[in-house]
Amino acid sequence: MARAISDADFVFNGVALEDELQSITATFSVPQAEITSFADTYQNVLAGKPAVALNMNGFWDPAASQGDATIFAALGGVALTWDFEPNGVLGYNGYATVESYSITSQVNAAITYTAAMRHNGGSAAADGLAPTRA
Repeated sequence: MARAISDADFVFNGVALEDELQSITATFSVPQAEITSFADTYQNVLAGKPAVALNMNGFWDPAASQGDATIFAALGGVALTWDFEPNGVLGYNGYATVESYSITSQVNAAITYTAAMRHNGGSAAADGLAPTRA
């Protein structure tokens, strides 16, 4: 069995963030809706619409064209492009909105951040399309 070694690339709104990220997780989920009737013996569910959540953490860099400036500017704004390649070659892309951004500063330690984004469209913001896998 072959294993892929991480050489992750992550770009948000045209800005490469992989040089400051420690980890990034793309979670593909499908919520379940209960459709059980009173006559059913067991619970029945129906798959809902898939969703993609992007969660990342990294080292805070206050320079322009880096994570802090890019993510902070996107708070409360429209969906922007994202591209995540776990092995540096094959990956997923689309549009996403920023759900949260948190900066942690401890005494005598590196400043870090976490961010969460939600997929919002495939080829355009809010178009209802799945991310592209390429």
